[in-house]
Amino acid sequence: MPEAEKRREQILAELSRQRMVRVTDLSARFGISEVSVRRDLERLEKLGLLKRVHGGAVAMPSSAAGQGYQTRLQQRARQKERIGLVAAALVHPGERVIFDSGTTVLHVARHLPGHLLMDGNLTVITGSLPVVRELGPWKGVDLILLGGIYLPEYDVVVGPQTIDNLRGLNADKLFLGADGLTFSHGITTSNLLEAEVDQAMVRAAREVIVVADSSKIGVIGLTSIMPLTEINTLITDSDAPADFVARLREGGVNVILA
Repeated sequence: MPEAEKRREQILAELSRQRMVRVTDLSARFGISEVSVRRDLERLEKLGLLKRVHGGAVAMPSSAAGQGYQTRLQQRARQKERIGLVAAALVHPGERVIFDSGTTVLHVARHLPGHLLMDGNLTVITGSLPVVRELGPWKGVDLILLGGIYLPEYDVVVGPQTIDNLRGLNADKLFLGADGLTFSHGITTSNLLEAEVDQAMVRAAREVIVVADSSKIGVIGLTSIMPLTEINTLITDSDAPADFVARLREGGVNVILA
């Protein structure tokens, strides 16, 4: 992980504990200039993760809702961005696309090309509030927002209503995130309610495209979504273990390294 990215994660962690950080303290802690600290704070403010004040920064008043999501969004951001760019190129005009709630999935939404957003006649199905905010305003997108119980930590809706909303829907593609990827346990996630919704999304989609950075490979989450070899495509970064990639390709899965 680049040093600046690691430092910004530590700043956010400190902010979550103290609710306020000071430029002078951060400069001394990291051994960098106050100018560099201010650049970090400016970058994080642009991402909506904090608010700069005189001498430092404070946590956003509404950061309790989605704070965990925003922190995860910052982790391995460069890899997620590359994955999102490659994945977005797989979307074609007129398609019906499901986006789940993963942070890497949000990068796919963020990298959809302008011609699709303006005149792509896309149908987007999601329960992810960040995806709604990203794609909802565009005239080339018809957005179906799933209902359900709101989980602030994940900024998503889940539950029986969400699953019921997915029944009868038919999508061309599903972009699915993951907390873990193993041959023994398949695609796994840390939240039981999200897993149930993800399974319903899998049933509704003709093609399942998993987007996950290589740090998820070999990790086993709390509950399984589906077997690894039943997905159509995995898009991950170039740090993915070669033996894992080779075995997956031998099983008929299309693996793209971003």
